[in-house]
Amino acid sequence: MFIIDVIPLSRASSIESLSYYSSTKYEPGSLIEIPVRKRSIPGVVISANPVSAAKTAIRAATFSLKKLAEQEHHASLPASLMRTAEELTKVTPAHLGSILFALLPPDVRSGVREYPHCIEYTNEENSTPVILTGTTADRFISYRSHIRQALAHRGSILFVVPTSVAVRSAKEALEHGIEKRVITFSSTHTKKQIEKSYEGFADLSAAKLIITTPNFAFLDRHDITTIIVEECGSNHYKARTRPYLDARTILTTYAKVTKRSILLGDILPRTEEEVLRKEETYETYEEHPKRLNFESAFTVSTHEKKEGEKNFAIFTPELIDAMKRTLKSKNKVFLFAARKGLAPMVVCYDCGHIFRCPDSGAPYSLLETGSGDTMQRWFVSSTSGKKVRATDTCPDCGSWRLREQGIGIQQVAMHARKIFKDTPITIFDHTTATTHVKAQKLTKQFYDTQGSIMIGTSMALPYITKPVALTAITSYEAARAIPTWRAEETLLSLLLSLREKTTKECFVLTRSEPDYILKYAGKGLVDEFYTEEIMMRQTLQYPPYAVFILLSWTGTQTQIIEAEKYIDAQLTSTEMHCYNAPLTTAKGITRHGLIRIAREDWPNTELITQLRRLPPTIKIEIAPDKII
Repeated sequence: MFIIDVIPLSRASSIESLSYYSSTKYEPGSLIEIPVRKRSIPGVVISANPVSAAKTAIRAATFSLKKLAEQEHHASLPASLMRTAEELTKVTPAHLGSILFALLPPDVRSGVREYPHCIEYTNEENSTPVILTGTTADRFISYRSHIRQALAHRGSILFVVPTSVAVRSAKEALEHGIEKRVITFSSTHTKKQIEKSYEGFADLSAAKLIITTPNFAFLDRHDITTIIVEECGSNHYKARTRPYLDARTILTTYAKVTKRSILLGDILPRTEEEVLRKEETYETYEEHPKRLNFESAFTVSTHEKKEGEKNFAIFTPELIDAMKRTLKSKNKVFLFAARKGLAPMVVCYDCGHIFRCPDSGAPYSLLETGSGDTMQRWFVSSTSGKKVRATDTCPDCGSWRLREQGIGIQQVAMHARKIFKDTPITIFDHTTATTHVKAQKLTKQFYDTQGSIMIGTSMALPYITKPVALTAITSYEAARAIPTWRAEETLLSLLLSLREKTTKECFVLTRSEPDYILKYAGKGLVDEFYTEEIMMRQTLQYPPYAVFILLSWTGTQTQIIEAEKYIDAQLTSTEMHCYNAPLTTAKGITRHGLIRIAREDWPNTELITQLRRLPPTIKIEIAPDKII
């Protein structure tokens, strides 16, 4: 008889381990089903000891151990995954079971499939992260060389991309000459495609190129020697569910634990990576470029409001002329709109009342559906998802003089249809591209139609994989209003990405004087941008010179005050700066607590332990992109 200690695998697990007795000895790492209350959940064995070795503890226990049903067939997690999760507990205030649960592929997590068997292995690669900065075309030339070198030495390559759509484009760019060695994993794969991928993954007769999203990145093979993280600056690597892990952090930890080489590439890697590269903590792939060269021209087109002009013109005459020339030559145009709907805000002209969502307090966006007699206008909150019919009058003063503030994608589309009446126009946003399949259809429709226009939000950018003759950001001010402390970095990355998708002209429409970001985007001066950004972050003590930890909780005024007192009492090793989230209401207040830890004091074991003890009603994010 044995005492089996098991970590329950659950996203919201607050239990470190559970003990059972069993007549079967399960090896550490075994994945088994365990009874918890009235249901069975997966768990991973961490130890198995004879009952004789724990008799004293069993007699002293105030509870009885449950019996573990015998399980003949069970998979095991590789030691590499267990060690990676253990390392992550040093910088993540989540229990080991929650971290392991997050690392497992969705079908393994749900019990549909067993974790593939991985034989024991040892690697001796240099695991120091290497940074590659360059345009997509230049990066993929380097990737192909790197991949063929690894395959020549019989090593498999794990190629991680941020989104499902990037899996397909990466496969097309990398598979030439090695088609039979390429395996892809994506959440958009069909059951047949996933089955084929797992079969190829289990085939150890030859080294493979495994292209995957973060969801499947931690399927282990003994012959993987190289990890490549493409578009390492993408915010899609940050999980939006507990325990809010960052796949880039996991992959660099994974590479260190398994002694594999890791290469991180992007057109503009995060400033954190650039600082570590300059400090020589990270290495540089070949030569770091001081500037990037693009084929397309870059034009900043400033709106000139004429005297007596009532309605603001969305397109400048300069852009309209360029679009006409492009469409006449049967080429394509992509217009980027930063906001959804008709307008991101509606305001009463007379009393200044802003229409807000009563649940979140955030301003309503104005959305239009249907056309003609069936046309309806709606107020939609992107924060809470609430959707109500738009009113014609102000609830405070009764005025009908309501004004739309800002430029939304529907407003851009209406303006485009007035000027280019006979031109096919595709709208790509959350209302039209509701699924991956619909998004692909919209993209195909755009590329298959000569002389067409696509108007899209940031959702469309990953799908623009083929060059477009003319692109434009329809409102630079809207694109700049990004609610994140890394706004300049995100904006420059957007501008550079749009330029490299353009073959002829890239326009930026603005109502103000061009700023330094536009200068860097126009000349491709990435090195100058980093110099200024690093100086600013050092002055403000922003990452990487400090680590941000953001706590968030909601409730009534009384509830948030009590919660704040409780948190302060628990966190004895650090100070927390508290503030309300903008636009919250008395009925539902969101309170934030920001902790700033100096880089030299991180990781902080005592603080992580204290954070881990907080209840699940308090959201905890390490290194969040947004702190408001």
